[in-house]
Amino acid sequence: MPDAGRGSLRGRRPVCSRRVERIGAWGCVLIVVAAALLRFSGLDRLQPHQPEPDSFLVLQAELLREGRQPDIQQSEKGYYAYPLVLAHVLALVPAAEANSANVAEHVAVASSEYVRARWLVAALALLLVPVTWLLARRFVDPLAALLAALLVATSLLHLYFSQQARHHAPQASFALVALLAALQLRSRPTWRGYFVASAMAMLALGTLHSGWFALLPVLAAHSLRRRDAPRAPWWALAVPIAACAAAWFGFYPRSDALTEHGGAYDEGGHTLYLRDLDFSGFATSARILWESEPGLTVLAAIGALWILGGARAAWRAASEDRRRDLLVVLAYALPYAAALAAYKETCDRMLLPLVPFLALLGGVAASRAAATVSSALRPVLLASAVAVPVFGALRYATVRGAPDTVEQCSAWIESHVADARERILVSPGLTLPLASDAEALANVGKDHASRQRRWLRHQLDSGALSGARALAPIPGKLLVGADLAKATARLHAFLEESKPAWLVVEVSKYLRVNPLAAELQRWAQTHGSCAATFQGEQEVWRFEPPIDYQDVPHLFLRLSRATSFGPVIEIYRIER
Repeated sequence: MPDAGRGSLRGRRPVCSRRVERIGAWGCVLIVVAAALLRFSGLDRLQPHQPEPDSFLVLQAELLREGRQPDIQQSEKGYYAYPLVLAHVLALVPAAEANSANVAEHVAVASSEYVRARWLVAALALLLVPVTWLLARRFVDPLAALLAALLVATSLLHLYFSQQARHHAPQASFALVALLAALQLRSRPTWRGYFVASAMAMLALGTLHSGWFALLPVLAAHSLRRRDAPRAPWWALAVPIAACAAAWFGFYPRSDALTEHGGAYDEGGHTLYLRDLDFSGFATSARILWESEPGLTVLAAIGALWILGGARAAWRAASEDRRRDLLVVLAYALPYAAALAAYKETCDRMLLPLVPFLALLGGVAASRAAATVSSALRPVLLASAVAVPVFGALRYATVRGAPDTVEQCSAWIESHVADARERILVSPGLTLPLASDAEALANVGKDHASRQRRWLRHQLDSGALSGARALAPIPGKLLVGADLAKATARLHAFLEESKPAWLVVEVSKYLRVNPLAAELQRWAQTHGSCAATFQGEQEVWRFEPPIDYQDVPHLFLRLSRATSFGPVIEIYRIER
């Protein structure tokens, strides 16, 4: 018998039902367009001077394009950190080249690998919005399904990781598509269904280690498949298992030279110790959600309470097909949520696969609340329900679109330091998107840490550019040393010998954890005067992790008050 639940009805549908579905489809299209505008704009932020520290996707693509093996001794161990599906796609695009000595052109070329990787990530991450709508409309009313899509589109966590050259957001999309394919497989257990669902599970696993969870709904769909429809035999289960095995052995780079961790799971530098499964991840996840997604978190909590309150009656009233569909969904959502709750090291990006389910709960809460008020008050209530998530997304877009503090610092130097021969030293780890002259580049070439910076390495490969300055980073090795007294004397000797006219200091958490970084600032204050300061956040947050990367405490609050990305930077005029 056909399913009596909404979304699975067969036969001719009422005209009003078709009209509602068309309105819902067009509403989803508008939400996807808005989500695309948020994700595809500003993909060159903080480039090329401050890429994500672990954007190993770019490294993987470059090594695959060049056809060479990574040199683990030369900071290329990150090649083994993640599977290679996305990297193989990026490797198909030829590397960009500059045709002149123009600095702006070279900045764009040095940024191109990261920007293209971010385009790929953003495109795949965007899939989560319409797929959430397609999933939600199987279980809830059209308004709740639209609201769920809107809440995913405006999710701060999803926005952040949709614009980083990393694997987490695409994996969340592939896993949800695999879940949707598993639902289709359950109702129509054909060979085509097995191959589609298995292919999506394979992509999820070929993108990130947690893709193993995408296999669970496929297995559940096989077990709960309809008995009264043409279906593949029981041994069709071998298809998804073989697909995931192929992903595991085909897309995960391995090396015997990597360090092994006894008594723990280790894969490409990701190590899982059993002692970390202490169930403290639930509190961590709750804190991250509240500090990053307060609006979504409140709506999801209300929706969960609303659904649990009527769960028994709803389960009894549901058709068998609807119950089995729900079990397939829970076969993915519950084990994944339980794993995060158990894991001590749960972090923000791991929560991305749960965002669609939180959004679905939030959509139910807003939709049911709207049904309790008059039609005149309904738009006001719905607008109030989504106001906080929409505000967070718009604040993110505003801050992201403003020049970051590194760009502000560079613009100040160009307008205030007229003599390009005046020596400018920059804190280790801080890169300015300005051209360095031949002498400065020669010093860069002597320091391994400086050579790893994307913009500096690009200049070393390209040679001196137009408008070059005597601009160089302080060698990173000067800010390390077991003997603090000797290391401090070495740092002072370098600064005295270099005779800088200007010193650019990054004021960040490193001043709090590294006494030599703090000593660099003290030397600048003693031997010069602060000519300019650039900061995108309030003073209270200057020693906290930056808001442009990951694991940001109080993300929503900080973003609501920030003006730009980037660390606090001070420029000192050194007096001699």
